[in-house]
Amino acid sequence: MPSPRTPLLRIRLLVQAACVLMLAAAGGLALVTRLLKPETFAAHAHWDLQWTLAYGALIAAYIAVELDSSPGLTRRKAALLILEGFAAQYLVWLYPSFLVTSMIVVVAWQVAWIASLRTALLAAAALAAALVAQKCAVGGEGMSAVILISSCGFQLFAISAAHLARSEAAAHERLAQAHAELNATQALLTESARMGERLRISRDLHDVLGHHLTSLHVHLDVAARTAEGQSALHLGHARDIAGELLDEVREVVRQVRVLPVDLHTTLRALAEGAADLDVRLVLPETLGALDAPRADALLRCVQELITNTRRHAGARQLRIELVQAPNGEIQLTAKDDGVGTDTDIAEGQGLAGMRERFEALGGWLSVLSRRGEGFQVSGAIPPVGARP
Repeated sequence: MPSPRTPLLRIRLLVQAACVLMLAAAGGLALVTRLLKPETFAAHAHWDLQWTLAYGALIAAYIAVELDSSPGLTRRKAALLILEGFAAQYLVWLYPSFLVTSMIVVVAWQVAWIASLRTALLAAAALAAALVAQKCAVGGEGMSAVILISSCGFQLFAISAAHLARSEAAAHERLAQAHAELNATQALLTESARMGERLRISRDLHDVLGHHLTSLHVHLDVAARTAEGQSALHLGHARDIAGELLDEVREVVRQVRVLPVDLHTTLRALAEGAADLDVRLVLPETLGALDAPRADALLRCVQELITNTRRHAGARQLRIELVQAPNGEIQLTAKDDGVGTDTDIAEGQGLAGMRERFEALGGWLSVLSRRGEGFQVSGAIPPVGARP
């Protein structure tokens, strides 16, 4: 499945190109008009300096917002967008023109792309109110009203397009995440079914074949004790072979019962589903003596870690490491590069479920965080056979 960020990235690149063209067109129009009709700006003293400063501030703020990759509407982004809005309004005041008002549409698009729909509509209303407070066209009140209505229409169009693009990208992202989780769950179910079938076969071997071999060994032992000569010798050999075969069956049964579950493919499929997060898995080459309940607990824990990091941590990277101690204990460590927090961490259903899964198997789980250092989750599950 293609990355859910691919269509979003393409749309954003196209819109960025359109915004750059609109900004360039407004600046080019002002420059050409200044050269050919300087009397247009006679009412403003030092028009060149004012236009250059306001236009430069608008371009710098626009570029800074586009280069800021932090998620959501941060304080820095809000300040830059406010600066863009004031600069665009000032430019309209310096040169009231329909093309110059297109720079306000650029601001509305950026707000809609970053913030919620409600915030974008409030910003558009504020920008429209600022246009009402000043003349936005040369040619009288009628032309100003036409340009005001047109500017509001273009702002609403830009906001609707941004909201639609974000909604579609979010739907793609949820679909990709669900697809990855489905693949991981299917792999685990397949592994669990395989383990269940092996356990059934092991029980059959133990209960049926083991029982008959035990009886055969007993009868051969009795026969060897009561026979004489060559018969006793052959019966003794047969008894020993039956005993060795019984031991081999018991060893096969023991190995099947502790056959490890392979988590590598399952975990990697889950990590690849988080296209907007760089999930780095550090796994041992083999995980010995890992049964289905422990594999399920680790899978659900990794799944919850990825979900929580994407929703709440504001992180770009998540590192998850699994280590198996010599005694078979599985140790898990996860750390992201998000913002972190200094306040007490309130455990939701996700964290509580992770902790309960580990503790049900006799293990433990802890969550630590500091502002600026992200979140760190550590835990361990005892080996197979250890009592919870």
